[in-house]
Amino acid sequence: MKLGLLGFPVSHSRSPRLFARLSRRLGRRIEYEAVAVRPGALIPAVARAWNAGWRGANVTVPLKEEALALCARLTPAARAVGAVNCLRFDRVLTGHNTDAEGLRDALRRAGVGVRGKSALVFGAGGAARAAGWALGMEGAKSVRFSARTEARGKTAARELGKLFSGTRFAAGGAVRADIWINATPLGMKGFPDRDPAPKRLPPPSAAIDLVYGRRTAFQRRCAAQNASVTDGAAMLVFQALRAWEFWNKPLGAGRRAALAEELIEVIS
Repeated sequence: MKLGLLGFPVSHSRSPRLFARLSRRLGRRIEYEAVAVRPGALIPAVARAWNAGWRGANVTVPLKEEALALCARLTPAARAVGAVNCLRFDRVLTGHNTDAEGLRDALRRAGVGVRGKSALVFGAGGAARAAGWALGMEGAKSVRFSARTEARGKTAARELGKLFSGTRFAAGGAVRADIWINATPLGMKGFPDRDPAPKRLPPPSAAIDLVYGRRTAFQRRCAAQNASVTDGAAMLVFQALRAWEFWNKPLGAGRRAALAEELIEVIS
């Protein structure tokens, strides 16, 4: 089966290594290629992948919202989040979002209790919206988006607020919260390693960084303030397994969890 990753940059991605191990573990032949695609160039990239016989593709920054606009069909998760990180090449292009469920899986694995807690999400792009959806599904008391472009944060808050009546969504400057999630690319290869949280802000009890594979400024600051810190490795693995299920068939919760533990070791 031919699969791949579309985004920019992708040279740092561990997804090819992850799917190579998954291929051996499942006894299925998987050819997985990471392709650098700049914003505005997604349409020809998808056409080339489709013509080359790919079954589907993962989509990463900064293309998740661009991918949404290309799809003829969307799953309920993609429609709710407003971003696509997973494409399936059927008779029409079908978009899905596995980031949201992947983050829920990762939060549970890390033992981060969300119900009744306040959360601060840094960013307002596709990953941030997926984080908001996951927090709403887990019963957060409140979710606040703190983004460079406040209008995008307000849009995310307004749209997610329609889906989760028990969670108060808002956007604006960073405020005290029980849980922090860094859903910006800061700290990722090719981006500045800066902490998105203002220095004056009191620390959270738990911090989740969606960046994986490096100890970022965000992670270092939160650890120094005695917060429980989780990087993005578990989320990466869980969203990949859920993508595999989207392209194939369900693994089941038990098998998914067992595979995740093995694959997290591979990419950590």
